[in-house]
Amino acid sequence: MTPNFDSEGHDRTTFAPFVLRDCRDSKWKDVRLEFSNWNWLHDFCDGDSIGDYYLNGPGVEGLVMATRLLNGLEASPETMNPISEGDACYIHFTDFDDAVQTATLCAAMIKDKTLLRQAAITAQENGFGD
Repeated sequence: MTPNFDSEGHDRTTFAPFVLRDCRDSKWKDVRLEFSNWNWLHDFCDGDSIGDYYLNGPGVEGLVMATRLLNGLEASPETMNPISEGDACYIHFTDFDDAVQTATLCAAMIKDKTLLRQAAITAQENGFGD
């Protein structure tokens, strides 16, 4: 998928419910994958967890890492800086293409209960998340 950034550098639609933010013109020179749509996620999952896997900021970060792993990518490459905590999932990428590929995979994963469960299991097995 190709991002469609608004005038503030946000793409809230292409990878929804994730948001991709273009900060390449900032001093950090990165692209950020963010998640904060907790009402949607908890409604979709009928609660704040999938099995024993808790869905908070670090939990969704773990799902992102697991999704990368399940798709043959390194879970946490050097181009990725996960800094999630509490109810905030923030992952910074220094490589634009890596950010877009991750956002594309994760947008598909989080809207498909089968893929979401697989990611949660993989995240737990690998110690990703909370």
